[in-house]
Amino acid sequence: MIIRFLTFCSFCCALLLSGCIQEQKSFTFDNACIVISSDPTSSVRLAATELQYFIHKTTGFCPEIISELPSEKTRAIFVGKSAYTEKMKYPDRPFEEQEYLIAITSGHIVLIGQDEDYQSDAERNKGRDNNGLSPEKDRLVLNYAAATGDSSVKDVMFALPSIYDAQGTCYAVYDFIERFLGVRFFGPHPENVFIPAAKKIKIDRQQIRRTPAIKHRHTTYTFDWPLIKDQYIGASVEMQQLFLRRLRIGGRKWASNHAFTGYQARFLQTHPEYFAKGRGGGASERQFCYTNPGFIRQVAQDAVNYFKGGGTIAEQVALGDYFAVVPLDNASWCTCNACQQELALDKENIVGEHFNCGTATHYMWNFINNVAREVKKEVPDKKIAALAYHVYAYLPKDVELEDNISVAPCLHPRNYWAPGMERNEMSFYKAWIEESKKSGRDIYLWNYLCFPTERGLVTDFHVFPGFNIHKTSEQLRMYASDQVKGIFLCGTGEQLDFYITMKLMDDPSLDTDVLLDDFFTNYFGSAASAMKQFYLKIESVYSDPKNYPEEIQTKDAQYHQTEELAWKYLGTKEVMDELGEYIADARKTASNEIEKSRVESWVKGIWEYMMEGYHAYNQK
Repeated sequence: MIIRFLTFCSFCCALLLSGCIQEQKSFTFDNACIVISSDPTSSVRLAATELQYFIHKTTGFCPEIISELPSEKTRAIFVGKSAYTEKMKYPDRPFEEQEYLIAITSGHIVLIGQDEDYQSDAERNKGRDNNGLSPEKDRLVLNYAAATGDSSVKDVMFALPSIYDAQGTCYAVYDFIERFLGVRFFGPHPENVFIPAAKKIKIDRQQIRRTPAIKHRHTTYTFDWPLIKDQYIGASVEMQQLFLRRLRIGGRKWASNHAFTGYQARFLQTHPEYFAKGRGGGASERQFCYTNPGFIRQVAQDAVNYFKGGGTIAEQVALGDYFAVVPLDNASWCTCNACQQELALDKENIVGEHFNCGTATHYMWNFINNVAREVKKEVPDKKIAALAYHVYAYLPKDVELEDNISVAPCLHPRNYWAPGMERNEMSFYKAWIEESKKSGRDIYLWNYLCFPTERGLVTDFHVFPGFNIHKTSEQLRMYASDQVKGIFLCGTGEQLDFYITMKLMDDPSLDTDVLLDDFFTNYFGSAASAMKQFYLKIESVYSDPKNYPEEIQTKDAQYHQTEELAWKYLGTKEVMDELGEYIADARKTASNEIEKSRVESWVKGIWEYMMEGYHAYNQK
């Protein structure tokens, strides 16, 4: 049986003499075919289609996708689990979470990974992540021609795997495409994808078996924000969805976010005692009485209901083995005696004037502990997902937390041009890490890559871009070394920073400067040198504390970029003049249409945006 995914491939695999195969020391794609099972999963279907497409683009040869080999002598690329891989005993031992194998011989290639979901149907399909999506709503039907911008693959439609579905085979194929075909997924638009010129490719015999270092890798989808929108050349939603899979976004099911906005409609009339005394406001404003036994029992029961297959209610956040218990996003706490007594314990638990501190640490972690204790009675193998955020960021040193609580410190790695912020956040981050080493607790992270762009959107000014990849890389390697289980990015950052961030979540051993060279050389070609200098100049100005006022360099407080910081201290005339020279040089040296288009995407998205901000400030 032949399965045709791409209509531009109309010819079948030719057979090779076994003697020819045995004489070769490396694999070549000549007359090879792609073999999948007769009933492929969505992960395998995507993997095979992408592999076929990029082999054709990089070699000029298009392998047919089949489910039955015409002969045992046929040169084959086996994608995913099939009767053939089982006969060849691939894998030789069970895969671990997200693990995959690339096995290359002279006669065949095996690309296979952990594709089995062992959770219940409810846990596999239901829930609500930090973006408000459930896995079942994330399995979108993809028009492959629209997603690739390639009309030659018309009429190819299939359902994508959710980013949370087990898809080790996809990971194997994307690793193979990057590692051996030289393709780079620098963004979602077809012009963001680097494809080397077609040539004959030989691959030496070898085996690679690995798994991503960071198990949960996710982000808010800020692809339509300033800066990155133009860098991504206005990519469509379908292009963006395919890009997420290509970057290996997703992984382990975990979520933790403010989760009580649905309680006011459910309980205000019937259980007013659940709500903060002396406070008012709407569903996202009025806090709760976090010492109230009835409220604690209700939250615990909601968690148990989810874990037993009941799904989430209203705007609860839960995914896989994790149910989020995070208060509303304000500090208007209950004024009852019990709540105020706990809050009094931490009145002075703050360093300087930092947003992340501990002035509600005992109050909130006792509440979370009480919920976790109740949940453990009925579902001891499930976890409560909490954030270490704002006034409950600090570890409660004299409270023994239940072992079914996961914790995600919330960090601002793009704001560490304020040294006090870095000291404060690294102090409480390390405290949580040290506690986790003793308790075995799962540590995740919530990282704000939305700044400074979000501040510009909120307060209506054009920011000085927050290029920061060397500092971000340093942090990512530390997280991996500390055995952090997952990272949620609140905002993607910009094109290059997001790309390298995702590469390092997968493999933190990669060299940041090598990745930078790879990006600029392959993406901008003849204009690489000028565009790299443009990026590095912005990064060096933005990241260096010496470029900021003395107060920021010395004070223990939280800071965000302001219009004055952007265009009085960072984007000075001297800096802008130098950047303008790099842009002029890049436009002059770009040697073909694709290089020119990519340079212009940065001119429009970054440089013109910066010029508008610079002039708006200096004309006031």
